[in-house]
Amino acid sequence: MNNLKRLHIAAIFVLFLTALRSFLLPFILSFFLGSSNDQVGFFRFEYIWIGILLFIFFQGIGHWLTFKYRIVAGELYIQRGIFVKKKRYIQQQKVQSIDISAGLFQRLFGLVKLKVETAGGGAEPEVNFSAISREEAENIRAQLLRKNEFIHSAFDLEKGVAIERIDEKVNYSWFLSKGHLLIAALTSSGIGLTISAVAALFSQVEQFLPESIYEQLFGIFAESGMALFLSLIAIVIFLSWCISFLGTLLKYGGFKIEKQGEELVISRGLMEQRQLTIHTHRVTAIRVVRNVFRQPFGFATIYVESAGGGTNDEQLSTVLIPLTRMKDIKVIFEQILPNYALEYPIQSVPKRALIRFLIRNTIIPLVATVLIGWLVNPLGYYGFFVVAICLIFGYLKYCDSGAGFDHSRVWLRYRKVSQIMVISERKKIQAVEIKTSFFQKRRALTSFRFSILSSVVGKSFMVLELDKDHAKSLLKWFSSSKNKERNKKADRYSECRE
Repeated sequence: MNNLKRLHIAAIFVLFLTALRSFLLPFILSFFLGSSNDQVGFFRFEYIWIGILLFIFFQGIGHWLTFKYRIVAGELYIQRGIFVKKKRYIQQQKVQSIDISAGLFQRLFGLVKLKVETAGGGAEPEVNFSAISREEAENIRAQLLRKNEFIHSAFDLEKGVAIERIDEKVNYSWFLSKGHLLIAALTSSGIGLTISAVAALFSQVEQFLPESIYEQLFGIFAESGMALFLSLIAIVIFLSWCISFLGTLLKYGGFKIEKQGEELVISRGLMEQRQLTIHTHRVTAIRVVRNVFRQPFGFATIYVESAGGGTNDEQLSTVLIPLTRMKDIKVIFEQILPNYALEYPIQSVPKRALIRFLIRNTIIPLVATVLIGWLVNPLGYYGFFVVAICLIFGYLKYCDSGAGFDHSRVWLRYRKVSQIMVISERKKIQAVEIKTSFFQKRRALTSFRFSILSSVVGKSFMVLELDKDHAKSLLKWFSSSKNKERNKKADRYSECRE
């Protein structure tokens, strides 16, 4: 154990700054709340924050002192913990993906962060190296994903010593053009979450304005009525769009995919540079997502589902291609994922399912609008605009829903807000099921769902209101394959016994 390594010593400051960032908003709020003539209150906040800062700093020192690792014969050994010592061995074949990123704090010291993902490792990475040199990160990645790589010795002329070097032949490269990056930023679906955040910030503005100014603004708002209200909504939407636009540019700037043997190396990011490595054999499904802004222009975003590598901001998936035209997907897949480079004809849901899509999408807003307009305020009848929008989305869901399969793959298409098509190979599917309600049974309809292994414990995808016979054929397709696999295993077992 004498060859155990530590993180870079700058990890102490990286951990301190990272933790301090999460306390930034509470610190600002306490500054405003504690700024009064009451010196006891001020010193109380002052002492609390000094204590928190010291605790965070010494915690970073403790993490640096106790976090040690080594790699021997492709096996990663980790030991960590201040009061409770934890030791962990991770075998090479268990590693699903390796994510190398360089956030703002790492870049201050010329370092990177490395995450090792394993199957079923949970929402958080199995191992997180918060600050190491890029050379060390590349060395760890190479040793844990070196199955198809060739290693030979080289000679370092500057140091005069023999070193190990790894040749990584790039078979194919794909870059996100500046034009497509701009379109992706203009049509980003992240504006919905941004609107929620900006609206929440606007709702708290009274805490940061002097009482006299707030009362004056509130008086103007009350006198102006609906016009000012609509203006504020427009301002919130515009600010949200600007933030979403800038965030997309920073997140996907410099996006590049390189295929090295059976590995996909995805690089992206302007402010936080990130490099993710995924083995193509560990891909369990592909999602083609077309939001309402991109679908009319023939653009889509491609997500990949795998046993590791997903992030919380991407619904525990990985963005494989931020933006591309639908007609180009097959050409790209022929180079990076040839198993998915096919045409996917869809058998749509039957016409008798239309009424169920319309009712499901409009019943709640319709009842709410009628009750509010009748019992509370006639202005509530403006909710019929929402009902009309829900009716349109119900019809779009009906048009987009369907499924298909061939001898080795199944694909589903459905709509939430965006249109989604999910494609998975039969051998990657964990389970399938059909579910029929009382009302579906009367119309010979059913719902079909299949589950795959993903970043946490698994993901399920479902299409509603399929024709019952079509759903049964999908179920039979999967069950027959399982029977064949069991028969093959039984035959191999019998041969071994003989």
